[in-house]
This record gives sequence, structure tokens and C-alpha cells, in this order.
Amino acid sequence: MQPTTTSLTQLFTRRGASSFLAISPRKLDQLVADGDLPRVKIGSCVRFEQADLDAFIAANKSA
Repeated sequence: MQPTTTSLTQLFTRRGASSFLAISPRKLDQLVADGDLPRVKIGSCVRFEQADLDAFIAANKSA
């Protein structure tokens, strides 16, 4: 039998994700609408995965 591993995924609300990125909720909505930031839909709830937020930050760093 193989051991099972669990992946802990941190999910943020719209307000939490915008706070994490230090942007307004309106700007967060625009990033989603433009396809720059993925979201997770759970029924009518929208959540943002921390890994996606981290990837967005990394992709937008400039030297």
C-alpha cells in the first residue's frame, strides 16, 4: 500500500486575496477579468489559491 499525502491549499476570499496582494478588490476583479489571475469557484463562492497569488507576484517582479 502506498502512503497517502495531503496537500494543504490555502484559499483566500476576494478581500483576503486583495489584501495579500496589497491592491484594491476592484483591481483584483480586473486581473481576473483580464485572465491574469486564476480563481476557484465553489458554488457561488469565489476563492483564490495562495500558490496562484505567489505565482502572480513572481511573474510580475521586475529587476
